[in-house]
Amino acid sequence: MRGNIDLFTCDGYNCSIYVPEQYIEGEARFPVVYVNGANDIRDIAYAIEPYFYKDCPPFILVNIKPKSWNDDYTPWSAKGIARDGEDFGGKADNYIETLLYKIKPYIDTNYRTKSDYKNNVLLGYSLGGLLALYALYRCEGFGKVGSLSGSLWYDKWTEYMSLNNPYNKDAKVYLSLGIKESKSRNLRMANVGVCTEKAFEILQEQLSSEENVKLEWNNGGHFTEITERFIKAILWLVKDIK
Repeated sequence: MRGNIDLFTCDGYNCSIYVPEQYIEGEARFPVVYVNGANDIRDIAYAIEPYFYKDCPPFILVNIKPKSWNDDYTPWSAKGIARDGEDFGGKADNYIETLLYKIKPYIDTNYRTKSDYKNNVLLGYSLGGLLALYALYRCEGFGKVGSLSGSLWYDKWTEYMSLNNPYNKDAKVYLSLGIKESKSRNLRMANVGVCTEKAFEILQEQLSSEENVKLEWNNGGHFTEITERFIKAILWLVKDIK
């Protein structure tokens, strides 16, 4: 990896910031890709560097570790998946507020960013992908959103999408899912394929152009080639940023 990684904590959230080699060497401003809870930002940064200036512009990458996956990334409370497991706390609005008014301002103040919403990407995996899509309906801070293997089976999620509109109708949205993810033994999670396709159809109607939303199917299940799925999503979302 040729870039550098900085660490900081904001309102109890541990964040890591990757700046590319091109940032270190120059004075230009860069778009920012915010990630909800990736396991290791180094894996994504290392994998994306060969694409800079070929398939996408270089960008700053910010990873925010959640305090609680089940609370920070869920839009409203719901029963947990396992009978004896933790319930979902439904505190996504609090997380989005921290992201918009504390973490993002810190990044824009301390780094050379392109702060316009069209140059800001928010994406995540699993519940982190659900949160990214929820943010599309809650704020105008991100013009590009990615939900990778998103937990779109979440109770009443597609109904929520149908009854609300994205803040940015010109946003670009990337959805992806593994072809085996609907084979879950859990009946709620087994609906993920149907729900993801429904979300895709809703977004085609709600966004200013059908070309602004993409649904990509991947081989394998929920935990297959996660870094590779991140790279596909990022490349599609940032390819038209100048």
